[in-house]
Amino acid sequence: ASAVDRRTHTHKSTMSAGVLPFLRAIDFTKNNFKDDFPAAVENMTSLTWLRANKTYLSEVPESLTKLNKLEDLILSRNEIKELPQEITEMSGLRSLNLRHNKLQKEGIPYSLFDLEELTTLDFSHNNLDSCPENLHRAKALLVLNVAHNRIKEVPPSLFTQLKYMQHLDLSNNLIEYIPPQIRRLQQLKSLNISYNPLQHDQFRSLSGLVQLESLNIAHTQRGI
Repeated sequence: ASAVDRRTHTHKSTMSAGVLPFLRAIDFTKNNFKDDFPAAVENMTSLTWLRANKTYLSEVPESLTKLNKLEDLILSRNEIKELPQEITEMSGLRSLNLRHNKLQKEGIPYSLFDLEELTTLDFSHNNLDSCPENLHRAKALLVLNVAHNRIKEVPPSLFTQLKYMQHLDLSNNLIEYIPPQIRRLQQLKSLNISYNPLQHDQFRSLSGLVQLESLNIAHTQRGI
């Protein structure tokens, strides 16, 4: 194994070395946790960053929800369909990346968006047919990516309540209409609404985005 492999994969020797409570970051990528997730993770009480991409997870392990200091959780390219209610107890969570899973709207706890520190949310490449309920309550959200889903409409509350949003990706969905309230996103710096069947006459609402630096509206003009 390479030096990177040895650093980023957890071995039994590491588990028994007495260093678990002091670990701040760990990468489990490409380990096979289809049948069993390491129970010792629950003892890594100082973790602030954890990645477990491509680990065959079908659910978020309960042990992860007990890591109160965890700030960044990355579980992309797995088979996760729903999130446990316990994830809403992770009070320090700032960034949640669940891209390339099988998440459905019904599988996302409403109270997830009451987490006061949550600033980055990536639900791209999932099975969402609409925006998650209560998403507008994630008041601290700076980055939202729900690209590559089947979302048909965006509730106006998303734009009126998430006033600190800086980066928004709604691309590759089925959105036909952007509510004019989008102009309320006065801090927005980048917006990607490409590959949606939008009507081009709606783009006038974007003129109110005074901080916007990057705009992607490729493949949005219906009938052209």
